Amino acid sequence: MHCSVWRFEGDPDELERRYLGMLAEIPESNHLLHVAARTPQGLLIFDTCPSADAYRAFFEPGGPVMALFEKHGLIPTSREDHPVIRAYGSFSRLDEGTPTP
Repeated sequence: MHCSVWRFEGDPDELERRYLGMLAEIPESNHLLHVAARTPQGLLIFDTCPSADAYRAFFEPGGPVMALFEKHGLIPTSREDHPVIRAYGSFSRLDEGTPTP
């Protein structure tokens, strides 16, 4: 499992509206672990992919997620990605059985 952390700076209300519009185009079943939070400066998103290769395929320039960001006017001010060592959600471990980077 691989995670990415995205920060978007600007009006939190406007960024939330754009983010929710983008999210409406992505099936909920695509998300193993995805979290978005409003910050005083904008929006913070934590997202996971099954592997580093899957992350690169989705998030590199020209990838499907970057196209959605552009379509909805979401321009990240920072982005980090890292291998996941442990993940939990709904009281269950989520990282078991996922490919390692």
